[in-house]
Amino acid sequence: MGDEKILIFIPTYNESKNVERLFGQIAELGLDSDILFIDDASPDGTGAILDGLASRLARIHVVHRPGKMGIGSAHSAGIDWAYANGYTTLITMDSDFAHSPAYILNLLEQSRKADIVVASRYLQENSLKDWNLLRKFLTRSGHFLTRTLLKMPYDATGAFRLYKIDKISPEVFKLVHSCGYSFFFESLYILLKNGYSISEISVILPSRVYGESKMRFSDAWKSLELLFHIFLTQAFHPQRYLADPAVHSIQENKDIHDLQGWDQYWQKEQVTRNILYDFMAGFFRKFIIRPYLNRFIRQSFRPGTSLLHAGCGSGQVDVDITREYSVTGLDISINALKIYQKIHRGNFALLHGDILAMNIPDECMDGVYSLGVLEHFSQGQILKILSEFNRVLKPHGLAVIFWPPVNGASVQFLGAWHFLLNNILKKGARLHPQEESLLQSRQQALALAGKTGFKLLQYSFTLRDFFTQVVLVLEKSQDT
Repeated sequence: MGDEKILIFIPTYNESKNVERLFGQIAELGLDSDILFIDDASPDGTGAILDGLASRLARIHVVHRPGKMGIGSAHSAGIDWAYANGYTTLITMDSDFAHSPAYILNLLEQSRKADIVVASRYLQENSLKDWNLLRKFLTRSGHFLTRTLLKMPYDATGAFRLYKIDKISPEVFKLVHSCGYSFFFESLYILLKNGYSISEISVILPSRVYGESKMRFSDAWKSLELLFHIFLTQAFHPQRYLADPAVHSIQENKDIHDLQGWDQYWQKEQVTRNILYDFMAGFFRKFIIRPYLNRFIRQSFRPGTSLLHAGCGSGQVDVDITREYSVTGLDISINALKIYQKIHRGNFALLHGDILAMNIPDECMDGVYSLGVLEHFSQGQILKILSEFNRVLKPHGLAVIFWPPVNGASVQFLGAWHFLLNNILKKGARLHPQEESLLQSRQQALALAGKTGFKLLQYSFTLRDFFTQVVLVLEKSQDT
């Protein structure tokens, strides 16, 4: 296999009857490889047997853990050990002979074509013919759910795999949090979402002849919970499964002072603050605001023009726009910009800046768009922001602004939600920074436009977004 440095990783717990025989079968393959066993303090003496093997054979390594910590955590530890010791290829398998060592050669051969190779139980109809009905039902149910909910056509719940870790960033594995059996589908899903190639080989698994299954009902239930959690999270917060790309650099501006706490807000966005709020906010961004924004941008600008997304936040609503336009995302929060670059794969640049005094040259943008920003500033600051928009726009450039009005549906809903959390449940919570300048009227928009060198072309407040946002389309006046 050329310059490959191969590690075979095997977690153990009460496998004293298997480990020597398993090692013997692996040794018969004649591979130039090392073997790592991680034992979770097996009470049957497995650890002592492994230490005896390691004392005689330099290529066997043993790590002892203080107790049973979960199959997923064992695999995470094995992966970390492989990276730390400079291996290029990692093969993972069980120690109970459910995974025949003979298939290791097939995994290695297939690894010429993919970054991850999965030993699949579903490529042949008779691969599980010796299993009992309960095991078949549980396994096939898991396969059905991962195919249906996560759109993975692979055997996602098995441990028999090969990873080309010299091609996989270790940061990707840090996104995996499961310590149990759900580690397998969570890790494969994250690898798939981060663009790594996956292939399969066909394997036939025998009935369990050595040892007993270690999966408990609670493990299956936790796996089911995580499966639905991933499904919902991917639908509304896909950035949580993406590693930080190195494509776009973000230069932090130390002179900027985030007085409203936006960086902390976007840090919290990485974790669930309130399940119902996260679900509803994610649904609204993706299915209501996103197509609504697309409509206004496409009717206002030609494809390929340069646009400034001022106060871009995490960018969950303009992923289509960065594929069609040359976008510069500006935000005061470094955390928001990091999320933005995870989500987007189009033509965009990122700028750490203050919307009140943008470090952008005069008249360099064809357009500006802003969503849910102005309501967080005072009237004097809004005049300054609009003047900044005017400054960076080319002659006759347009600004598209989404601004929640006082009587907007989202304002009323969030007001009621905050009342429930704080006055009834006594949580002392705030789901977003204070909104101090909700739009009052069309007359107010006309007055602000006139004071900042704009002409109001459009004032839209309709059922298209359930009366949530007023959309203003402003044109830079000719005499500005």
